[in-house]
Amino acid sequence: MTRRAWRQLQTTFLLLLGVFVGGMVAMSVYTLWRLRGEAVANSLGIAAMHSRSFEDFLTQSLHLTELVAVNSLAPVPLVRDARKVERTFVAALEHAPFLRSISLLDDVGRIVASSNPANLGVKVATQTYLPADAGGLQILRIGEPWAGRDFASGQPSTAGAPVDADSLSFIPVIRGIGLGKDRVTLLFALNPDYFINHIAQKLAAGEGSVSVLRYDGTLLMDSDPGGRPGSLRDHFIRDLRLDEVEFGQFEQDDGEDRPQLVAFRASRLYPFLVVTALDRRHALQQWRIETRTVLGVMVPALLASTLLAIGLYRRQMQLAEQRAESERLQQINAASVFTNAREGIMITSPDGTILDVNEAFSRMSGFDREESLGQNPRFLRSGVQEKEFYTAMWGNLIGQGHWSGEVWNRGKNGEMFAAMLTISAVRDDQGRTRQYVALFTDITLLKANEEKLKRTAHYDALTGLPNRVLLADRLQQGMMQTQRRGQRLTVAFLDLDGFKAVNDQHGHEAGDQLLMTVAGRMKQVLREGDTLARLGGDEFVAVLLDLPDITSCAPILNRLIMASAQPVPYGEQRLQVSTSIGVTFYPQAEEVDADQLLRQADQAMYQAKLAGKNRYCVFDAELDRSVRSHNERLEDLRRALLANEFVLHYQPRVNLRSGAVIGVEALIRWQHPEQGLLLPATFLPLIENHPLAVDLGEWVIARALEQIAAWRAAGLEMAVSVHIGARQLQQAGFVERLAEILAGQPEVEPGRLDLELRETRALKDLASVCAIITACRKIGVSFALDDFACGHSSLTYLKSLPVSRINIDRSFVCDLFEGGENRAILEGVIGLATAFRRQIVAEGVENVEQGRMLLQLGCENVQGDGIARPMPAADLVAWVVAWQREAGVAKPASPRTLATTDPS
Repeated sequence: MTRRAWRQLQTTFLLLLGVFVGGMVAMSVYTLWRLRGEAVANSLGIAAMHSRSFEDFLTQSLHLTELVAVNSLAPVPLVRDARKVERTFVAALEHAPFLRSISLLDDVGRIVASSNPANLGVKVATQTYLPADAGGLQILRIGEPWAGRDFASGQPSTAGAPVDADSLSFIPVIRGIGLGKDRVTLLFALNPDYFINHIAQKLAAGEGSVSVLRYDGTLLMDSDPGGRPGSLRDHFIRDLRLDEVEFGQFEQDDGEDRPQLVAFRASRLYPFLVVTALDRRHALQQWRIETRTVLGVMVPALLASTLLAIGLYRRQMQLAEQRAESERLQQINAASVFTNAREGIMITSPDGTILDVNEAFSRMSGFDREESLGQNPRFLRSGVQEKEFYTAMWGNLIGQGHWSGEVWNRGKNGEMFAAMLTISAVRDDQGRTRQYVALFTDITLLKANEEKLKRTAHYDALTGLPNRVLLADRLQQGMMQTQRRGQRLTVAFLDLDGFKAVNDQHGHEAGDQLLMTVAGRMKQVLREGDTLARLGGDEFVAVLLDLPDITSCAPILNRLIMASAQPVPYGEQRLQVSTSIGVTFYPQAEEVDADQLLRQADQAMYQAKLAGKNRYCVFDAELDRSVRSHNERLEDLRRALLANEFVLHYQPRVNLRSGAVIGVEALIRWQHPEQGLLLPATFLPLIENHPLAVDLGEWVIARALEQIAAWRAAGLEMAVSVHIGARQLQQAGFVERLAEILAGQPEVEPGRLDLELRETRALKDLASVCAIITACRKIGVSFALDDFACGHSSLTYLKSLPVSRINIDRSFVCDLFEGGENRAILEGVIGLATAFRRQIVAEGVENVEQGRMLLQLGCENVQGDGIARPMPAADLVAWVVAWQREAGVAKPASPRTLATTDPS
């Protein structure tokens, strides 16, 4: 860069920096000016508010004075009765704290009666009062502040304690009063201290002052201690032009270094005005704080920005110097770089004629410099790239001036080599291309390694078949091709039968040999375009394309089975396996993706294994939907348990003879958020053999114990029966888990809980079940045998299991009057229960006749909708009270009570 260019750049930088700094300063000044204007305007508004407030207060006080003047002489019929007048004045002062005294003047202006006896005899000159001449009007007139005798410190002035004659102690106000044909004048002494105290409560002394002036400029009172009541400010009144305006506001500089913000307001009823003068320094205090804040932020920011700009400028200058130095060094070393560079360099004219090449180019291509000069670069063309490739290359060179990419060239010995080629156009100051410089880097070895890595990433190292990654790509392409051509695609999942035995018996080397041979044979029986991939181990997947229908794949599948079953020689031994194949097709009625197809084929292969192996099995979509639906419902149940959507209802058991409620049975319900309250038959069969049944069973037990504790707190002692499944009962650690749940409710006696066990073939080991029941009885929990007499081995259970109660199945109670067989069975069951000393409960009682018959047969304890339907826990206490009231607590219940209506 030349010295002149340096100076121009420096001048430009300083100009821009000056504009930036000036703009920031101007913006700061404008901001502060605007803030000051807002502060002054706000303060003037506050001064105007004070003036209006004090003017209203003083006007109201004078108006009240007029009322006092009118009313004070009303009860006094004769003016000559001075004592009565004075008493009236004193009484009026008690209600007018702003007045110091009230006096009555005679025709010559002498005080003849006063609330302050010290005022008697004083002659008052009223010529200087405003308004100047009231004529016959009965209005208030305001005089100049007085210094003289009147009340002092709340006490009347006397000869022994006179008021300071030099003190302007009150403001005189007179009012003419007409009494019939007579006319008298009242003199009121306004107390300035009263009004100044009122002003001090609204406006602090340090903030400003309030002055009250007559229209002629006489100062009546001033909150500023330096004010001189009685002084004349007529020039101030003239400047205000009261004949034109009633109020206003302005800035004032009184020349004593105390600039003020002034607002005035003239009374519309009386000849005075109120002037509020705020100290401008105090009013602008907040503005000064804001100014310091703005400057505290702006000055450092401006300084930092300036320093940063200077730093960036110096850094750019350093970089420019470095670039200039680099260019100089490049010019010095250009010749040596061209000669000694490891990359091949070729320089051509704009039409492509080779002007020069370096030694590295000759080593790379095999053509020496003399053979290359004058040639066109196309003499290196290998034929790998199409004509369009070179057309696009020259398009970029002409349009953008550079091109970069990979190219395959052919050397002098006929071998091809890969090169990373970068071509740049060298242009003059007018932008015309003078030369092209091409830089070659040999990447042949790199491309070979890349191809090797690509094959490793996409092909199985043992068999050479596509691996899982390449299979996913082939399968995705095959699905799109199938949609375009309207054909079918078959996915076959293959698993070798007996391969593990070969590996275990003959070793991994024999297993590898078997896999390679079988993979080669299966690949040979497939058509061109089909894909056989190895997923890992002995699992393979075949993708068969362009099949007109489903049956068309059968011959290919049979060939795969036959190819895999052929013996494989290994030394002196012959290894042999078979193949199980799962098949699925695409497209399907429902939209599926590649992963779903593989899962379907895998599932079908598993079915082929179960069917005997060495065969293929087609995926059953309907069965799969059923399984998925079942799994989804299981997930719904698991979610419902976590969301606490299950509730327990309770159905009472009663003794028909005594009328006592002997317990309740806990029955689970699902409070579905969309389908409402669901009965157990809609969801319990789904989890009968599922681990979720154990979780739900434990929830029921824990919830029932909590409810027992809640009823007990409410004064109701109640036993609860809970159904328990065979899977939960036979779960390892059932007794310990039950003890933990009981420990969670220590106030509940274990005897309040009994577990009901249904007759089922799932109770395989009666001995272990008997041991579990015995262990539970030791901790206080009893068992009952539910749905008795409808199972396959009721007598065996009754004999083997140590249960305390049996529940007669509701089917026998419902059909009690259908035939003699049911009655005979009931008599037999009741007899067995009596013989084995078991308590018995008849379930499903629905009417009075069934209850009577059960009593005749010797069964007293019953349960059913005829007693009460299952109800929420909150309704049970009310039902028990109603049942006992109907049945009688101390006397046996009649069967007619079976018809009692359930209050729930």
